[in-house]
This record gives sequence, C-alpha cells and structure tokens, in this order.
Amino acid sequence: MHLYETHLPVADTKIAERFYREIVGLPFAHRDATRDIIFLWADAKEKAMIGLWGPDTVYGSHDSVNRKHHLAFAISLDELLAAIKKLNEQGIETLGFGGEKTEDRR
Repeated sequence: MHLYETHLPVADTKIAERFYREIVGLPFAHRDATRDIIFLWADAKEKAMIGLWGPDTVYGSHDSVNRKHHLAFAISLDELLAAIKKLNEQGIETLGFGGEKTEDRR
C-alpha cells in the first residue's frame, strides 16, 4: 500500500505551485479549470500526487484559521542533505524534529 493523493490547503495556489515545482522539484500533473486546485506528481507519474487547494475550495483554509499540516517523503540520506542545502540556499529554513535548525551531522 502507498499514499496516492493528499490535499494541502494553501493561501495562494500560484505561489505554492511555484514552490513545489521550482524548489521541491515536483512535476505538474493537472490544473482544475473550474476550481482553484493544482495537482503535482509526488512520485512517478500516476503513482502519487499532491493537490494544492486554494482558500475558496472545500479543502482550503476557511475563516482565516491557520491549521498545521504535515507531509513527508521517504528519500535517502544523501537526497535529504541535498534538499536541505537547496532549501537553505533559497532562504528557506529547515527544522528538525525538535524544531532546531538542521545541519549536516555526519
């Protein structure tokens, strides 16, 4: 069994799409032309995807309530360290389980 799809509420689908495509590296899957929703492949095509749901959608944020959401990918240690470096180079702070700033501790 594996995760096929997850929905993430986002404040702005254009900004979120740019982050997940350009920084994280997820490929585009589908844009719902009738709703503010964008889907990205999170694994091999047709294996897993992430739906970015805008604020006016059923899964979007409502009433200005900020909710925490969590999504995790299984990757190798080398891929993890490369991702941390890439995110940090883009000015995105990465945190460990305890909330501390991550660093290479090999």
